[in-house]
Amino acid sequence: MRGVGRPAAVRGSAPAIPSAEAGAVFVVAPAIGRAGGIEVPLNGAVAPAQRPSAEDPAAVRAVGGALPLLIMGLVVVSWGMGPPISKLLSAPPLVSAVIRFGMSTPFLLAVLALRGRWLSRRVFWQTALPGLSFGINMVFVFAAVQVVTISVMSVMMALQPAMLLALVGPLFGDRVSFRQIVLTLLGVAGAVGVIAGAGGEFRASAFGLFLTAMSVLTFTVYFVLTRLARSSSAVDPMEWMAGINFWSLAAAVPPTLLWVTPAGWREFGGYDWLWIVLVAFITGVFGHVLMTWCHGHLEVARSSLYVLAMHIVAVGMAWMIHGESVTLTQFAGAAVVLVSVAMVIRTPASARRETAAASR
Repeated sequence: MRGVGRPAAVRGSAPAIPSAEAGAVFVVAPAIGRAGGIEVPLNGAVAPAQRPSAEDPAAVRAVGGALPLLIMGLVVVSWGMGPPISKLLSAPPLVSAVIRFGMSTPFLLAVLALRGRWLSRRVFWQTALPGLSFGINMVFVFAAVQVVTISVMSVMMALQPAMLLALVGPLFGDRVSFRQIVLTLLGVAGAVGVIAGAGGEFRASAFGLFLTAMSVLTFTVYFVLTRLARSSSAVDPMEWMAGINFWSLAAAVPPTLLWVTPAGWREFGGYDWLWIVLVAFITGVFGHVLMTWCHGHLEVARSSLYVLAMHIVAVGMAWMIHGESVTLTQFAGAAVVLVSVAMVIRTPASARRETAAASR
């Protein structure tokens, strides 16, 4: 996989700053940089004054200002749109997954080619494990929904931020305070209230719970490995997601060929093309590219808590699209999630860096 991608950064050194000609995904306008308190291009590069040191590689990641929160808000909205829109698909889930990755992969590679670059060998192999994890995650999700209700799966997915709290210290060096732990647990409880408050049937078997747990685990692997890559080197989000989608397609094709009959492929048609385009390019390309950028500017414990707000978006869209009722319990749960997120946002990044520096 030859290309003109950036060379791998030496561990412990500051990432190289790519120029616009080298393939920057976006460039933050100076006015936005001044208003948001940061001047960081969205391709993950950092300004010279904010380069991380070998002693504190995470310092530049916790940038202040409004831009990271704005980008995170777009991720929450795009990911929240995924479940309600996916529910509109009439084709077998595995068929939809292959078509989704089959559309997004060549699109991302074409975007890279138009920018005068290609998927570098380094990023190609770096994305292998997280990409396979993401593709396998889709397979587990589609298998699980056949034997458990969506409510059960959503509740287990909402537990992911609590799982990540145990990993952020050893893996990322992020300092997690007791206050942050409490707010995360409150946010998880609120998300469970949003999901369970719909009053739908809770149905699950032991095998279904296993499939659901594996779907959460594989998505966590994808989430963590992407964050690790953003912590150790400069990664172009568009190039990263091109590799992720390639390997996800590679993971989804074999089970689809084994388990889906020709009749299943013929079920895909009509408005399914519209829904799969929205899922592939809004939830998939747009949402995940922005989330890859966020991994380089927000601690994983904070970003995973913010993602809980996607359940509020999903419930709201399900009410608008599918006519699903919204209960008082869901309103209460949504309020708990928003308050928890707001309290974590209020903790300034500079204060956390000073605390971490004092502890060393």
